[in-house]
Amino acid sequence: MGTRFRKSLGLGKGARITVGKRGVSGSVGIPGFRMSVHSSGRVTRTVGVPGTGLYSVSRVGGGRTASGRAVQTGAASYQLPKPGMFAGKAEKRYYEGVVAMVQRNDTAAVQAFIEAAGDPTVPSAHLLAAVVAARSGAENAVVRPHLEAALASDEPMPDHLQMKYLPPLSLSVRITSQIASEFPIDPVGGALMLAEVYQADGRLEEAIGLVQRLAEIAPDNPVIRLSLCDLLLEDGDYEGVLEASAGAVNDGDLGVATLRLRGAALFGLGQPGAAAEAFTAALAKTAGRDAALQTIIRLDRGIAYEGAGNARKARTDYERVVATDPANADARERLAALAL
Repeated sequence: MGTRFRKSLGLGKGARITVGKRGVSGSVGIPGFRMSVHSSGRVTRTVGVPGTGLYSVSRVGGGRTASGRAVQTGAASYQLPKPGMFAGKAEKRYYEGVVAMVQRNDTAAVQAFIEAAGDPTVPSAHLLAAVVAARSGAENAVVRPHLEAALASDEPMPDHLQMKYLPPLSLSVRITSQIASEFPIDPVGGALMLAEVYQADGRLEEAIGLVQRLAEIAPDNPVIRLSLCDLLLEDGDYEGVLEASAGAVNDGDLGVATLRLRGAALFGLGQPGAAAEAFTAALAKTAGRDAALQTIIRLDRGIAYEGAGNARKARTDYERVVATDPANADARERLAALAL
């Protein structure tokens, strides 16, 4: 990982997460779009491109647009400036890659970005090649080298061609098996995407090391904290999960999901009573929280209560889960077992 990457991570306060009907979803794409009107008369539309892991923001009205090619991204369009007459090959191929990407011609887009990446000052070409290759279903062995090359560069992102040609897209990265979070196409999103690839390949040590470096730079970032807790839990490092989740609070679904992992770690350490307390903290607030995620945690708490010998409270949680989700076979089976 390059020095500039370590020094110049632009991390905001958390990120929006995608919630599906069966819980907090790991799938990419946000259906629909939002619209806001600015005082200048400019209209901003934010559009999810379903199934792509890419999101676009287009701005129309309220001023002139640059000449160039209009490319469609879902229901919105973005005006791309054309490369100048004396633009080099890398710049022209980068532009062609962007056009192919938003038009979902993934094969052409990946090839164009690979060729553009021959210019070492354009690390975003590697990152975009990885994103589009992943979208097309390419194996991790194809995606991984591009992510590693982008993060190894000492060039900052956004680089000069990214700022010139890339529409305001963002990247949906799977943080846990249930949660995907939206990030800019930048080193942070790339690092979390690479950690996901390492995790899928069973290279947990490398995934953990990568996210730990992010956590050292931004210890209070809730997305990075959740990602680290998830990796540590999969590695069986329950004490590590407790340390990483110490600052988690129930201030939103990211905090709720982190408290759930904290409870799972306590349960793994043989402390079902303390695990139930962590799950209770995750369930303490309902306003603005995803109901499906709370149902999952209520089942977890029932299991913890049962492990602590409190069958009455376990039964209450299982009954509420079945009332909310009648098809939940696990809750039904556990409830039936308690009746024996």
